[in-house]
Amino acid sequence: MTYTAAVRRHPRSQFWQAQFWTWNTTAGRWERIMKSTKCSDEKLAQKIADEWQTFALRAAPHSGKTALTREQVLEVLNDILRRAGHPQVIETRQWDEYSHEWLALQKTRIATRSLESYEGHVRMLTRWLGDTKTTALNAMDGGTLQDWYFDMIDEGRKPATVNNAVKTLQAVFDRARAEGFCPRNPAELVLRQYGTADIRQPFTQDDLAKILAHLRRTGQTDWLTVMLLGICTGQRLQDCANASWDAFTPATNKTPRVWHNKQGKTGTLVHIPIIEPLESHLQTLQMRPRKPLAPSLAGTPTGGTKGLSEQFSGILDAAGVERTKREKVAGSKGQSWTDKTFHSFRHTTNTLLAEAGIPYEIRKDITGHSSAAMNERYTHRAASTLANALKRAINLPSPR
Repeated sequence: MTYTAAVRRHPRSQFWQAQFWTWNTTAGRWERIMKSTKCSDEKLAQKIADEWQTFALRAAPHSGKTALTREQVLEVLNDILRRAGHPQVIETRQWDEYSHEWLALQKTRIATRSLESYEGHVRMLTRWLGDTKTTALNAMDGGTLQDWYFDMIDEGRKPATVNNAVKTLQAVFDRARAEGFCPRNPAELVLRQYGTADIRQPFTQDDLAKILAHLRRTGQTDWLTVMLLGICTGQRLQDCANASWDAFTPATNKTPRVWHNKQGKTGTLVHIPIIEPLESHLQTLQMRPRKPLAPSLAGTPTGGTKGLSEQFSGILDAAGVERTKREKVAGSKGQSWTDKTFHSFRHTTNTLLAEAGIPYEIRKDITGHSSAAMNERYTHRAASTLANALKRAINLPSPR
C-alpha cells in the first residue's frame, strides 16, 4: 500500500484539511488522520500535507528511514520557532508522576530496604511540594530544593538523613535531565550541612558490660541473641533479628561456625565466622531448622512506637547506658535522636577492629561495607582469618 497525503476543504472552514497516514504503535497499524493546515491556498496546503506525510513515514519505527527521536524533533521545531520570534516548546514532566516511574525502574536492581529508603526520600519532597508549589521538573531550580532542604532540617530531621535524600533526588533529576525534561539538576545546587552533632557513637566496654548484664539478669534471651550477633558480627538490627538457623554452617574441628548473611539493606552476602561469647550462647539455644534464632523478634519492623529500635532504646535506658538525646520538635515530621542505638554496635565492631590494627580490607569483609558489585570481584577470605581478626578485637564478658 502506498501512503500518500491529500487535502480536502471543510464546507464551514476557509482552511484546507491535510489527510495523511501515521503509524499507531499501540494498535500496531497505519491510521489516517486529519489536521488543519491553517492555509487557504490549495497548492500550498498540499505541499504542507506532503511534508507531514514524509515526516510521519520517517517517524515509523519500521520505516527503514533514518530514525527520528523526540530530541531531534524538538531541536528542529524550536529552531524554527526561535527564528520566527515565537516562544520555544519546552517538554517536561511532573515530579510526582516521573519520580514514581523512576522508583519502578529501581525495583529490579536494588535490595528491598534500599528501595524503601529511596521511596522515603521521594516522599519527603513530594509531601513538601503538595498542591501549593510547582511540580514541573523544568521549573524546579536550586532555590526550590534549597528551601525544601532547610525546611526538612527545621522540622528536626537529621542532616545525614536529608543529605542521603539529596543523593537520591540527584539520581532522579540526573535521569530527567538526560531525557530532556529539565535543563539542570537542581539537587546538585543544594548546599548541605555537615558536622559531628548527629554522628552515632560506639559503645564503650562499660556500656557493653551493662547491656549484657541487664539482658542476662532479666532473662531476655532473644534480645541477648540479637545483641551478641550485633557486636560479634557488626550486622544491622533487622538482619540480626531475622537471622535464621539455615543461614549458619556448623563448626568443624578446623573451621568455626559461619553466618552467611544476605544483608537486607544492600543485598550483599557476607560470610562471618562466629566467635565467643556468641558461639557459647548459640549452643544453649534450641536449633530449629528454617526457624529464626530470636522468634519473638523476627519479622518485627524496626520503626514505630513498638518497633525493634524503640524496644532496644528501652533496654539501654534500663541498663543505665548514658547517651545524648534530642527530642522531636513538636508538630514536625522530624524525629527524636540519640547518639547510641543498636546501629552503634556496627560502629563499635568496626572501631574495635580498627583499634586492634585489623586492615581495612578485612574489616569491610566482616561488616559488609563494600558494595555487592565489589564483593563479587574478590574471593572471600578464609573463615579462620576473619575469626582471628574478630577475636583480637572483641573481648566481651563471658556468661555467668
